[in-house]
Amino acid sequence: MTGFGRGEYKDEQFSFVIEMKTVNHRYNEVAIRLPRFLNALEDRIRKVILKTISRGRVDVFITSDYINGENCIIKVDKALAKAYHNALKEVGQAAGLENIELNQQEEVFYLSRCPDVISAEEGYFDVEQLWPKMETAIDVALKNLVSMREAEGANILEDLTNRANLIAEKLSIVERRAPLVVSEYQGRLAERVNELFKNYAEQTIEPERLLQEVAIFADRVNITEEIVRLQSHIKQYMLMITSDKPVGRKMDFLIQEFNREANTIASKSNDFTITQTVVEIKGEIEKIREQIQNIE
Repeated sequence: MTGFGRGEYKDEQFSFVIEMKTVNHRYNEVAIRLPRFLNALEDRIRKVILKTISRGRVDVFITSDYINGENCIIKVDKALAKAYHNALKEVGQAAGLENIELNQQEEVFYLSRCPDVISAEEGYFDVEQLWPKMETAIDVALKNLVSMREAEGANILEDLTNRANLIAEKLSIVERRAPLVVSEYQGRLAERVNELFKNYAEQTIEPERLLQEVAIFADRVNITEEIVRLQSHIKQYMLMITSDKPVGRKMDFLIQEFNREANTIASKSNDFTITQTVVEIKGEIEKIREQIQNIE
């Protein structure tokens, strides 16, 4: 499911801002972008997130500021500054200004702005001391993220429930229609036999033979087993969508079984009404299959 969460932590030395967003994904993937001096904490951050988010892609953005500058090291590349100074003299000579006097203060300001002459480096930070502070911000971001996902989940739950109920209703139509298929076939078969032999008064067909043909047909088009299994799958489905545990992958498999039973019913039914109803059932199954890609 999609969602967004933000958490912050700030004290007299450090401030952390954690932003997380989730998008639908078949598996579980966590991508983290954080300052270099926090790289040692990346694995811990991922483990904390995976305890809460079990499916979907999670993008994590971490920014940090340290207010106390004691751990910040400023370095001056003296050799590079001297090289820039000599280069300025060469430029003057090339322009025919060999005896030009450079304003020392202005030159210092100029050289300080030259690339890589002055650079700031991050000093050593004790990540063990930083981790509890960062974990606080991560927990807040996760709570906000989960809250947003739960709101979306409530809407998805309503949709999944409605579609399951619709499938159950259409399956009831199939169940009521199934016994009529055999009796209608028996009537059509008797009618055809009578039509065939009406001009041959001496020809007759044994009732046992007619019943035997009807029995063979009834066995071939019997869909009771598939109906019972699909009804059982619907019950399991209803239990899953109300569970407080991750069920997304289990539901992937269950929906495949929904589709398998529906296909078998359609292939065995030999009846237009049943086939048409199964097509409608398969349409709802496909909508459910797409929707459950959004849940854990």
